[in-house]
Amino acid sequence: MNKPELEIPYLDKIAPALVAAQAKITFATKDSTNPHFKNRYADLQSVIEAIKGPLNENGIAFIQTPSKSEAGLLSLTTMLIHTSGQFIMDTATIPLPKNDPQGYGSALTYGRRYGLAAICGLFQADDDGEAAKPVVVPVMASMANKADIAAINTFAEGSDTGKVIAAAFKHYAVKKADQLTSDQAAAIIKRCIETVQK
Repeated sequence: MNKPELEIPYLDKIAPALVAAQAKITFATKDSTNPHFKNRYADLQSVIEAIKGPLNENGIAFIQTPSKSEAGLLSLTTMLIHTSGQFIMDTATIPLPKNDPQGYGSALTYGRRYGLAAICGLFQADDDGEAAKPVVVPVMASMANKADIAAINTFAEGSDTGKVIAAAFKHYAVKKADQLTSDQAAAIIKRCIETVQK
């Protein structure tokens, strides 16, 4: 008896579009301050501003919808849908800080921000910008390679690109290029190249 084949969704249209969009997505600006922890974070508006343009330019829209879940939890589905009809989606379950409309709204905003950042590969630091407190599983990021470190150190010596490097180091809270992840280094190098070409 033959085993049934697994049905694999077609992603041949949305996959290259998402790759093209991610090439233009860098990081969200930390423009809000948490009054409890006094730390800065990228709010939902900053996340949307960072991803919407690159996604839309490549025929991708995002949709986020809450759905029925167990008491004390919020289930939020984030979907990236392409003009071809192909889509990628995932659902996050977030504990409610309080069982009232304010608690639901807080968890919804928190979930939307982190859901969008995660599915688009957008960098943003962990924080408690809203009152919701989902469980965060740490992921080991690959560090910048020697070639990227050398490139960043070279850019740091330029007058214009040196300012870009200084701002990026401050943004990522690092002092040296070898403390950057590979994604952070790539974003910085891309920004420096754009600065040189202007």
